[in-house]
Amino acid sequence: MGFLIQDREFHMALDAGDSLIRSLHEHNPWWDEGAAAFSLPDRHKSDFYHLARPDESGNRVEGQQLFALVGRSGVGKTTLLHAFIKHRIEAGDSPERFLYLPFDADPLYQLDSDDQLRQAIRYYETRILGRTDSDRPEIVLLDDVHRIEHPNKPAVDGWGTVVSELLADNQDRHVVVTASAGLQVERELDRVGFDDGAYDTQPVLPEKFRDYVFAVYPELETGETRVSPSSLRTGERSLPTAMDTGDIDPLIDELESKYEQVAADARRIQSQVVEYLAMGGVISYERDGVVESARDLTADDYARLRDDVRNALYQEVPDFESIKTIADLERLCALAARNRGVEPIRYQELVDLFDVDRRTIADSYLSALAELYVLTGVTEYDNSRPRSVRLFLRDTGLVTALADGDPSTVRNDFDREAELARVAAFDHTMRFAYGINAQQGNDVDPTVQYWRGRNGEVDFVFEIGDTPVPVGLAYRPRERDDALAAGEEFTGAYDAPIGFVLTGDTIRGSEPISEVRDGIVELPYWLYLLLC
Repeated sequence: MGFLIQDREFHMALDAGDSLIRSLHEHNPWWDEGAAAFSLPDRHKSDFYHLARPDESGNRVEGQQLFALVGRSGVGKTTLLHAFIKHRIEAGDSPERFLYLPFDADPLYQLDSDDQLRQAIRYYETRILGRTDSDRPEIVLLDDVHRIEHPNKPAVDGWGTVVSELLADNQDRHVVVTASAGLQVERELDRVGFDDGAYDTQPVLPEKFRDYVFAVYPELETGETRVSPSSLRTGERSLPTAMDTGDIDPLIDELESKYEQVAADARRIQSQVVEYLAMGGVISYERDGVVESARDLTADDYARLRDDVRNALYQEVPDFESIKTIADLERLCALAARNRGVEPIRYQELVDLFDVDRRTIADSYLSALAELYVLTGVTEYDNSRPRSVRLFLRDTGLVTALADGDPSTVRNDFDREAELARVAAFDHTMRFAYGINAQQGNDVDPTVQYWRGRNGEVDFVFEIGDTPVPVGLAYRPRERDDALAAGEEFTGAYDAPIGFVLTGDTIRGSEPISEVRDGIVELPYWLYLLLC
């Protein structure tokens, strides 16, 4: 009898099947406290406006049954979910409408996760949802679902099975999931036969320069000084229209109008460029309050960022079956931080350095890092057999963390600042390409490449539809002539109606925005970042 009692007590001690349901109220304090339950940053990232669409009648979550947010650990996905819930409650939604389940908050939630998920939903629907007389459908938010994918545990259903059941049972429901990479969502939904046209995905990336500037100077985000990029993406004075018609004057007028909106504050905005380049978009956003200067950061802040990315690689990359040596990805990131995209690196050099074949470098290492939005490999435009690749980390703060350890070098060395300006310009050009193509209904992942001609190099080339747009960077005065010559050569070779050259603050022209060569428009670097 004693053994029986002891065995029963032992079994109860190991029974983790109700861990999640016991913590539901802890993870959903708004059921009792409403909007007062939240403690969030004072500012919203651009991701929030894409998701919540506060100035419109609808939002992306309720545009379809299933919506996914993807981005590496620490980039702000959970904050974004909480900001969305708070916004909807403040807009009049019942707090009971939202069920939030964080599967990375406690490893016990990941044991028997299919049963725990089903139990949590049943509890919510019978005990919580019944409190309200609202007829609005519930929204179930599942954070870090890749933790409960369980591909090697056939006795445990993956999250895709439970979500499919949930949506089939009530087609008015909406489900939001987050994961580190889109591949993790796609793979699980494909496994259960979920229609790939029935869900949408939004990447969550580090804070943009625009977000940071408006955090430092919040008054610029209100009234006439709020510079919106929407008119550059669609409409009579947009970039796509200029490319279709060949008439770039309306686009130049629109760019000049954007500049005039903030011309009185141009110096204040310019002063924050180097601070943003030194900090990147993760450190400044994670800190309590606004970090106006990188001088306020310590080596510990950068060490924490470096460790967060390292942990993300070791936690998330095992899901990518083709990766065998995860430490090589960390080494590749360190190499990218040292190189800073200044020169292309030959694939053969990487093959020799890492002792793997080219396919492993291109299709496994670089693919995994791109899926996690940590690093992107860039090849030459219009070259079907590229021999070299440029490596761009997607956060300048990570470059500083891996290469220097603190921001002093960036703030005191103009050449280092210019190199980080290239890294940030690449990241923002990727975002610019994504935003324009999405607005145009071009359902493609953005790609940005470089191009080498007889007269020099075009730093970035992206396409709208099938038409290329060259973007040259002249952050330092000595770079301007070469950037203009290369841009002019490219537009002539590819019959591209328009190209851009971005100039740093040390370059002075007669006009801040002008067509300096046929089809080549020059504009300030800081304004370009603000518009991306």
